Amino acid sequence: MNINKSLVRRHFDRHASEYERYADVQKEMAEELVAHAMKRLGARGAERVERILEIGCGTGRLTAMLVSAFPHATIAAVDLSPNMVEAARHNLRRSQPERADRVCWIVGDAEKLLADHSELRCSVEAAGWDSVTGEARRPDDPMPLPPFDLIISNAAFQWFNKPAETVAACIHLLGTDGGVLAFSTFGPGTFHQLHASFAEAERQLGAAPSPHGQRFLGQDEWSACVAGESGEFRWSESVRTFVYADVRTFLHQVKRVGAGNAVTGSRSGVGGRKLLETMERIYTESFPAEGGGIEADYEIGYGTFVRGEK
Repeated sequence: MNINKSLVRRHFDRHASEYERYADVQKEMAEELVAHAMKRLGARGAERVERILEIGCGTGRLTAMLVSAFPHATIAAVDLSPNMVEAARHNLRRSQPERADRVCWIVGDAEKLLADHSELRCSVEAAGWDSVTGEARRPDDPMPLPPFDLIISNAAFQWFNKPAETVAACIHLLGTDGGVLAFSTFGPGTFHQLHASFAEAERQLGAAPSPHGQRFLGQDEWSACVAGESGEFRWSESVRTFVYADVRTFLHQVKRVGAGNAVTGSRSGVGGRKLLETMERIYTESFPAEGGGIEADYEIGYGTFVRGEK
C-alpha cells in the first residue's frame, strides 16, 4: 500500500484554515504524547533538552506545547504542507511571540529529509530566521541541528511509505546519551465500523472490494521497525470512541483533518452513490450510539524509543 504524498499535501493545504476546528482527537493525542516523552526523558528532564525535531507540525498545536515544555530547546518543525506551516507560524506568533524565535519552520517531505541528513541540515540552516522579526539568526545563536535530544511526531507516522527506514533514520539522528523518539499514530482498529460497513455494502452490491482509506500499522509492526537498534522501545495504546450525528457528519469531519483516501491505486473518494448510500444504511443500523447518532473508534498508539538503553 503506497501513500500518494502529492494528494496528502494538496488536501492539507486545502483544509489548513479549518483543521483546528475539527482536530479534537489530534489535540488529545498531542497532550498525551508530550506526557509520554517527558516520562521517557526521566532524570534528564526538560531542562537538558536543547534540540528537537518535530515531524508533521501541522497547524502548530504540538509545537506550542513543546516551546512551553522545553524552555531551553530550539525546534526544527517540518511539514509537507506549506499552508499548514504558515498556519503554525501564525498561531505561534500570536500565542507565544516571545518564544516563536526558537522554531525553524521547514516545508518538506520528512521521509526524504530524514533519508538525507545533509539535506535536513541544509533545510534547518536555510530556515534559521527569527520568525517574529524576520531577521536572520546570528552565527552564535543555537540551531536545532542533529544530533537531536528529542524527535517527536503527532499523528504523522501513518503517512510514511517506508516506516522501517524512516524510523531507523530518526534513531540515528538521536544523541547517543539517551535521546528520545516519541510518536503517536493511529492503529489498525481505527474506523473499523466504517471499513466493516463498506465491506458489507460491497458484498451486498456484488462490487469488488477496494480500500476506503489506508491500513494502519500496529504494535508488532512498529516494534519490528526498531528491531536491532540499541535502545528500549515501549508501546501503549488506547481506543477513543466518538459519537457523530450521522455517517455524513463523521465523514465530513474526518476529511478535514486527514487526507481522505490517499492510497495509490484505490478509488478516488469513497465510491459511487449507490455504494455510499448502502454503506450509510449498514453503518447506521450496525453501529448506533446510545442516545442517537453513530459511533466511530480511533485506536491510538504511542511509541517511545530511548537510544542507548538496554
